[in-house]
Amino acid sequence: MKKYMLFLAIATVVLANHSKAQDYIITWKNDTIACELPGDAKKMGFKPAWKYEDGHEKIITVFKNDSIRIVNAGEIKGYSRKEHGKWLLCDGFFEAKQIINTAQSKRTLVEEKGSDKNLQWHFLNRIVEGKYATLYIRYDSDGQCIFAAYYIKRHGTEAENTVIPFFNKKKMIELLSESDIASEMKAFKYKKSSKGFAEIVNEYNRLKEAAAKKM
Repeated sequence: MKKYMLFLAIATVVLANHSKAQDYIITWKNDTIACELPGDAKKMGFKPAWKYEDGHEKIITVFKNDSIRIVNAGEIKGYSRKEHGKWLLCDGFFEAKQIINTAQSKRTLVEEKGSDKNLQWHFLNRIVEGKYATLYIRYDSDGQCIFAAYYIKRHGTEAENTVIPFFNKKKMIELLSESDIASEMKAFKYKKSSKGFAEIVNEYNRLKEAAAKKM
């Protein structure tokens, strides 16, 4: 009996790990659909291949019945790719978001109702998930070099499914220095490297949680 229970436990772990490694998409109804997200558009017969090797704009999906579909950002809620493919086909979890290009000194976008209706959708790679703010990254290229841009979603502040872009950490600190945590955020020392973006958002979530407990 003990051997059977041990085998069952091992099998459960193996299956769980396998399911986590599976490519999948998430619909706007929150249905998770397993599929294959190819990492080489040329091998799939799509030309020119570079148009299909940017996982932030569209993705090639292959379903169990071998049907192939091009899914554009905004048509689904998100997707997960288990392995990095060619060029900008990054691995990880992506969410469909609309990018708000606004003055980054503003504390809120709630009052701008309706301003996001005609904005273009993008799949953004989620790198920090927090209770108060989530950080995303998007890669772009000029054909030779790859560039990264960071985006923040403050839950309960930005309009639904929208994010604010950031290209430097100083501006991010300014926006996140809200009245209840302003002094702590402004005094926070972050890495000068790209890791600093994640550090800032993690600190923001920590300070907001601590401030909420004091209330």
